[in-house]
Amino acid sequence: MQSALSIPNPTIQRSSLYGSLATRFVSFLVDTSLIVFWYTIILYSTAKEPQQLYTWKELFHDHSISMLEIWVIIKMLFFNIYLPVLHWLYNTLLESSPKQATIGKFTLGLRVTDLRGRRISFLQANIRYFSKILSAIPLCLGFLLILSTRRRQMLHDYIARTVVVTD
Repeated sequence: MQSALSIPNPTIQRSSLYGSLATRFVSFLVDTSLIVFWYTIILYSTAKEPQQLYTWKELFHDHSISMLEIWVIIKMLFFNIYLPVLHWLYNTLLESSPKQATIGKFTLGLRVTDLRGRRISFLQANIRYFSKILSAIPLCLGFLLILSTRRRQMLHDYIARTVVVTD
């Protein structure tokens, strides 16, 4: 008498091929933290005015802030060339590198590829980077496009002809 040994067929759940909104947002937070860290180091090492070295505690020492101090903060955050250049180089160089991802994307197992799954060029990374402005302009609706597309592309992905895939 032979007994048949049946092995149950396990259900294998395959993760999504394309990066979700949640994972892309978390990778954005990781990348932003790294950029702000390096920007702070650059900012403090190149400070020309003593006001640039103030901490938030020093600014609010008497529970008020002067218009001069507000202007210094605005100038330091928005009129300084280091942050936009650092942000641009970080994104374009890393997304067009052999790793095909920024540190945040790489940490979460995401890669930026062209529509055929190949590495994107530096030009394509630039198009993708600068078209993020178009994604943000109409109330960030270009970013929310990910919720309704088959390949989970945002507006800047459509413009640059890229996709964000999982490894």
